[in-house]
Amino acid sequence: MEKTIDWVTALTAAYRHLPRAVGACKKTSSALAVSGFYNTDTMALIEKMIDCNVRAESYINAKVLIDRTIEKLPLKHARILYLRARYGVSIEVIAEKLGYSKRSAFRWYAEALKKAASVLKAQGYDSDWFAERYAKDVLIGDYYSQIRKGADVFGRTVKIRDSKKLRIKLEDAVAAGLLLGERAYSIGCLN
Repeated sequence: MEKTIDWVTALTAAYRHLPRAVGACKKTSSALAVSGFYNTDTMALIEKMIDCNVRAESYINAKVLIDRTIEKLPLKHARILYLRARYGVSIEVIAEKLGYSKRSAFRWYAEALKKAASVLKAQGYDSDWFAERYAKDVLIGDYYSQIRKGADVFGRTVKIRDSKKLRIKLEDAVAAGLLLGERAYSIGCLN
């Protein structure tokens, strides 16, 4: 179960970067298509384009998987996990802004990871499934490797192809977390 929890942590750490990673894959695929007009090795280009599209699809699937998993969690766990995943906000800041004690927030975050891992495992997504699909991935696989080494990956800024740094506004993150109190909104719609 510990490895599955680590995969959940890796997926939630990568979550906020997934839309940009998909965009980078699509841009790369388009650039390869254009370069095909000037390159004689068309089959190699087609293989690279397919690889880019498969990678983009795996990122989309990872995002949907996390969205659906968070929706199945109790509200207090969903709020903390969503804010952590979507915005990379620290547990201390989440506790302060949502009026939780730090101790409770840390406990609920650990519980949220365990419950998310249980939800995923019940659906057939165990550590072997994640390892098969994401272990060699440059984004999710790297997060997993860092987590297994004991690193805190949520504070990292990831550079994706165009080297623009991803930033957040804390007010937006907290507002999104507070909206989770209204179950009328799907968590996936808050992006």
